[in-house]
Amino acid sequence: MKHFIEIKDISAKDIRSIIENSKKRKKNRSNYRKETFFKNKLMIILMEKPSLRTRMSLLGAAYAGGGRAITLRSDEIHLGSKGESIRDTAEILSRSGDLFVFRTTDHDKVLEFKKHLSIPLICGLSNKAHALQVVSDVQYIEDTLGKNISKIAVSWIGDGNNNVINSLIEISAKLNFKLNIGCPKKYSPKESLNWARKNGGNINIFQSAQEAVENTDVVITDKWISLHESNKTQKLKELKKFQVNSKLMSLAKPERAIFLHCLPASTGKEVTKEVLYGRQSKVYGQAENRICSVKSVIEYCLK
Repeated sequence: MKHFIEIKDISAKDIRSIIENSKKRKKNRSNYRKETFFKNKLMIILMEKPSLRTRMSLLGAAYAGGGRAITLRSDEIHLGSKGESIRDTAEILSRSGDLFVFRTTDHDKVLEFKKHLSIPLICGLSNKAHALQVVSDVQYIEDTLGKNISKIAVSWIGDGNNNVINSLIEISAKLNFKLNIGCPKKYSPKESLNWARKNGGNINIFQSAQEAVENTDVVITDKWISLHESNKTQKLKELKKFQVNSKLMSLAKPERAIFLHCLPASTGKEVTKEVLYGRQSKVYGQAENRICSVKSVIEYCLK
């Protein structure tokens, strides 16, 4: 039994195995093709934060793998405000299903569940990490550009201290690829960056979006504002110079660079419509890739 929570806790060998298994699935993909990696098993998904891509890929994976899935909302059960502890909830979940997926704005809750579960735990997203997103993105980048990620330069523009970039920093160190981060100093990465630099990460921080994207193969951004954040107006002002637009994309590798965004996007803020729906954008293929990738993550957890 293995958990899938933070990239830094998973070996480079296992990450590469997940990616390669997903590539094989993608080549033979049919939405309704039955597999047996989840045969006769039950996935329990608890969503404390809205989800489209994560929810759809997980539900599809459970059924395609020969099992079933149920989705719970926090307001439907007794956890938290209704007085039931994570420990008690974890004990019941462990006796009810074979795999637990938890999506939340509080990473400490994920770690508390991990302590008390006796079934595998997948973090579907937290305020600190989004490992499911980046393991899929690395595969998609390799498939799209046709070479190993270690030979690809990736740039991240915008908020340098959110869940997706934390996981991207960790996977860049694990798989040895160059990562440039363009963000205001106030929004620079902290804990994940310190870990990555101690573990051989090739990560460069710029206070200029233009310098960060120069001659890179991939330009990535994410929403600037999360639902739980306060002082949104000030943050939007501070990040205004870090919008991904056509002029910025022109500084990346000519004709070759691709644009990624995990979605949903706020057009006119972190990215313009011209880029999001332009020829360099691969956001829909990026989202579709989650379908194959999560199957390999589930298989990894159950081994």
